[in-house]
Amino acid sequence: MIQRPQSLLLALVIIANSLVTSTGWPIWSKIGASGQKATLFFNEWTVSQGEQITATHPTIAIAILITLSTIITIVTIFSFKNRVRQMMLGLVNSLLLAGAMAYAFWVIFKEAMPTFDPEIQGKYGYGFYAMVVALLANMIANRLIRKDEMLVQSSNRMR
Repeated sequence: MIQRPQSLLLALVIIANSLVTSTGWPIWSKIGASGQKATLFFNEWTVSQGEQITATHPTIAIAILITLSTIITIVTIFSFKNRVRQMMLGLVNSLLLAGAMAYAFWVIFKEAMPTFDPEIQGKYGYGFYAMVVALLANMIANRLIRKDEMLVQSSNRMR
């Protein structure tokens, strides 16, 4: 059923993933003392001096993982008749979201941060927090799906 709480949470996952990919919210950014700026988006991280972009490095893996997560979330919502499949898809979706966040951390700490002024940490943007919301909403939806399945199993034992 589409109106179940877990379906609403899974819709929140879709919305959060869409905000990261379609609006271009930065995941992380850092401004150096000399005016350089490094910014991580879902598909690339850039280094700019003033208004001019000096270097662009693709991070297509984040975009692929978030897109796959969105597709799996849509399939999960419409698999409401098979809760075991929903739980399996929810697990895969959690792994994809965690992988996207782990790769974002790797890009931040191993590639983007050391480019200039390594002592400046930078700040996380709305895109990072949208990924965190998507992961938390997916985990809560998985818990509610498991709760539904346990309720159905207990009612089957009573019959």
